[in-house]
Amino acid sequence: MTMTSKRKKADTELGTRILRNMARVIERERERRGLNKKEMAELCEVTYPFYFQILDGKANPSLQTITRICVNLDVPFQELVSGAAPL
Repeated sequence: MTMTSKRKKADTELGTRILRNMARVIERERERRGLNKKEMAELCEVTYPFYFQILDGKANPSLQTITRICVNLDVPFQELVSGAAPL
């Protein structure tokens, strides 16, 4: 029997809120840098379709992916998932 791992979108209120916050922060950072969405996907090291899934709240990014986005954008993890703007 072969088991495949198919990720599904976050289906909890908290998961949905985290994805919404991630999208808000990523878009804020994209606009701040003057990048288009394809350039931002490349900077985040995610595929263009996956980038749009994040923005649409349909992605289920792994912790490794979230960490890579934080590092590449120089955004603290807490800020990315909470959506809080830097002080």
